[in-house]
Amino acid sequence: MMTTESPLPPDEGIERNRPPATGGSRGFFEVLRTVAMLCVLGLFALVVWHYSPFNPNLEGAGDKHPAVGKTLSGIELQPLTGSGDPVTEANLQGKVVLLNFWGAWCPPCRQEFPHLMTIVDRYASRPEFRFLSVSCGAGIDEDVDQLRSETTAFLEKQRTTLQTYHDAGAATRQAVDRTAGFQGYPTTILLDGKGVIRGMWTGYYPGVEKEIDRAIAKLLP
Repeated sequence: MMTTESPLPPDEGIERNRPPATGGSRGFFEVLRTVAMLCVLGLFALVVWHYSPFNPNLEGAGDKHPAVGKTLSGIELQPLTGSGDPVTEANLQGKVVLLNFWGAWCPPCRQEFPHLMTIVDRYASRPEFRFLSVSCGAGIDEDVDQLRSETTAFLEKQRTTLQTYHDAGAATRQAVDRTAGFQGYPTTILLDGKGVIRGMWTGYYPGVEKEIDRAIAKLLP
């Protein structure tokens, strides 16, 4: 609030009483209010991050996931790009399988993709290892032709001819949901030779590829 001087001349030898200036106090309280708001927002961000699936320290990720030790049954995948054959549980017996659900429309999936390709290249010569890349649409109803077109365009940008699969009717995702809970994309599941879940990761965060790599190495002889 701006103050004005009295139009009357000051009395000689008498100190005039003036109202205290309020500008400084108001500025101080504005700073306090701002600091308090930042503290609240910071606390909220910490809580959200702590319970976010992208937090690498979140309990229940990788080999600590609650689904580890459960058998995943009901895998049914159809070839989408490339010249692969349909995949069922019978095709996977005795193999260490890395099953990845992703979408070309999904930013975390696109960020994770090249890191997974590095892992795939490392174990490509191991006949007992199988990587299943399942491209998924953004909605419930997936148009296979559109999905194939979008997936092909993405793979071309990545300069890879990776074999990908389609989860028709979301049958395999439903099987995952029944066994372990399907929470979003990307979802990556590591299975041993008997189809038992040995690791599960939801979302992408820097360093998750190292966790996946170590988990695979433990299973391969």
